Amino acid sequence: MKLSIIFVILSLWANALIAQHLKITVKNERVVFHQWNAPKHNLAVFLVTTNDTILINGSFKKVDEDLVFNPEFPMLDKVAYRLKAGNEIVDFSLKAKINTIPSVTRVYPTADILPENLLRMYIQFSKPMKTVGNLEKIRLINENEQEVKGAIFNNVYELWDDSQTQLTIIFDPSRVKTGLVANETLGRALQTDKKYKIVIGDVEDIYGQKLAQPYIKSFSVVTADMVSPDTNSWQYVLPKANSKSALAIHFLDTVDRMSLLYRIQVFNAQNELITGSIHIKNKEKTWEFVPDNKWLSKDYVLKVNSRLADPSGNNLNGLFDHSIGSLKNEQEGKIIEIPFQVR
Repeated sequence: MKLSIIFVILSLWANALIAQHLKITVKNERVVFHQWNAPKHNLAVFLVTTNDTILINGSFKKVDEDLVFNPEFPMLDKVAYRLKAGNEIVDFSLKAKINTIPSVTRVYPTADILPENLLRMYIQFSKPMKTVGNLEKIRLINENEQEVKGAIFNNVYELWDDSQTQLTIIFDPSRVKTGLVANETLGRALQTDKKYKIVIGDVEDIYGQKLAQPYIKSFSVVTADMVSPDTNSWQYVLPKANSKSALAIHFLDTVDRMSLLYRIQVFNAQNELITGSIHIKNKEKTWEFVPDNKWLSKDYVLKVNSRLADPSGNNLNGLFDHSIGSLKNEQEGKIIEIPFQVR
């Protein structure tokens, strides 16, 4: 995120070796303390709360005349922070000069017909978001405009990616999987031949800005998907040698987005990873890989982790709703190798 954010110093206390008008900016999410002449030992940044201070994890580095703090997570707008450098203290809060309103850019699966035993969805945002208090603002609404209570599993910690722009929501597994008490007493949250919508309410970005309006993904529900992905059903489009054309795989059914991004890799015959970019198309039914360098006229191999799954959690090793002893392999995560040639 390319921002230049000016920090406002609220106060400067005793023993101040720090200049009274110290300039502080944020560039690419790194906090820069300009013309830093104060002690370099015992440096720490804290979030200042009502009753305590909370250490912000990150690292410091001296760059020319500046001190750069690289926080583990983006710092928030309109909250109080404290920099300590030995005995020196600076209290400050950040103030963004210009901020665009956050928006939902996509919800996966992108299909508008989904199975009754859907396990997970991914919500992508245009900006880094706050990582707490969001699940209660995301609701499943049925065709009678009633909220389906207890549909979305309320994790203790929300499942955000490192950029804080993608949130994973999980439909309560104890209702999805048959034979469990919640499934038998409440049933699945999604019912075949019914229509639903996911409504994403006033979630906030890291600067406290809310969505301009609720985002709605509408979909209809079909019978449960009780078929595991199968590499034998995949169709391949092989690239040409001396080109950077795409290697493509076409699937019979939708595959989980994160599986497509991380569960398939390309290696050469010397077991060296081939780097490149992945493109997901056709409602997550097509995976394309474009290499950074041209394909050579050689043998290659696809390495597929058996945890590759569909949106219902069925993976190459068996069904999410499997019975004891029905998995293909005792060891989850077994790598399946699929050789191919480029000519």
